[in-house]
Amino acid sequence: MTDPRAAASLGRSLVERFFLVGAAVVVLGCGGEASRGAGGSAEVEPPAPERFTAEPTVRVGIAWGDSAVRIGGDGRWWLHEAGSSRPIAVVEGEEGWRVVRLPFERSLRAERPDGFLSQPHRGPLVAAPLEGRPLVVNGTPYPGSVEVSLRPDGSVTAVDVVPMETYLEGVVAAELGTPGPAAAEALRAQAIAARTYALKRLGSRRAEGFDLYGGVEDQAYAGRASPADSLAVAAVVDTRGEALVYNGYLIDAFYHSTCGGHTARVEQVFDAAPAPYLVSVRDAPPGSEAFWCRESRYFRWRVAFDEEELQRTFERTLPGLVPLPAEGSGELRDVELLESSPEGRALAVRVTTSTGRFLVTENDIRRLFADEEGRWLRSTLFLFRPTRDASGIAGLTLVGGGWGHGVGMCQVGAMGRARAGQDHRAILAAYYPGTRIVRVY
Repeated sequence: MTDPRAAASLGRSLVERFFLVGAAVVVLGCGGEASRGAGGSAEVEPPAPERFTAEPTVRVGIAWGDSAVRIGGDGRWWLHEAGSSRPIAVVEGEEGWRVVRLPFERSLRAERPDGFLSQPHRGPLVAAPLEGRPLVVNGTPYPGSVEVSLRPDGSVTAVDVVPMETYLEGVVAAELGTPGPAAAEALRAQAIAARTYALKRLGSRRAEGFDLYGGVEDQAYAGRASPADSLAVAAVVDTRGEALVYNGYLIDAFYHSTCGGHTARVEQVFDAAPAPYLVSVRDAPPGSEAFWCRESRYFRWRVAFDEEELQRTFERTLPGLVPLPAEGSGELRDVELLESSPEGRALAVRVTTSTGRFLVTENDIRRLFADEEGRWLRSTLFLFRPTRDASGIAGLTLVGGGWGHGVGMCQVGAMGRARAGQDHRAILAAYYPGTRIVRVY
């Protein structure tokens, strides 16, 4: 077994070297890299069992945890109970409708803009357009139909039920924005990664009533793509039905904003088994220190805490991360980095207080240092610089790199590669080594 202090010492020395190299990027030019293919064109016949007879429909959670959902739209739409063709209401482009759960009721009601309530419905209730125009749910336009159901805890969930390719148009637009024509190959890579991620998770959140969250819990989803998102839409159309497989199976196509110079091994970030396609990738041309994601504003960052800020931070975050004694989190005594990866990602942090010693590992370290708004630390790739006095910890500075969990494709790096001339096959081959692109429907 590796001694934690020795591992921490080794990790810190490697981190120091990494950040010294990273700092030199500012004065280095952009190096070129020959494109590497990912198996050429998409294979028409994917290996079993990853095969779909047609484009699947996906159920996306777009609202949850509240007692009402606002529904409207510019066109004509109708509301009915799931499984029934009898309308509760047919609406002519009217805003301000809601599906609500009233206090002490175990049912749903439709509420008109004037406050009139329908009779109780056990639900789910389905809102569907009649003229092809999108529905507007809580202010955001969504394609497809919207299903509203009541959860066992009494909260209301809204689900967008939409064809996979239409869903992906909203995902690619939300995840990469409008990076311009020079990054079109990155948009194609994003479309294939997002499609793979979604297909892999069909049915995985059945208990919640949908397949994927429409937020960062899974993939950001902007609803209906706008005219400004034409490049994102084109990327989805150009790669229709294409996904990434390893040994014939859909991969876990994780991705993140900015890797900071090196991506992370999946087992170093999540409670997951190692995967040969989710390994640490040095995100720079061979022989160059010009990292592909260096243009990100989060490529390098710094956050500092004094002793009082650390105390308040851990009082907020520790209860959700580790079991605490009856006395609570206690008074802070020390915080230590016990282990880092060779690339400099923190793997284990120990917090010592008056009530005990608490170990936080892997991606939970980002939650440990979350701010008052609940925003996690940008990444676990950081230099750990504590200051101590006779009584213990007096302050802590983290000098970090990257944004996100660091596993899989680096989105800013993908855009840098695309602008340097790499196509989407080369981009995906770099971030998911050993995988192939196949057409699954």
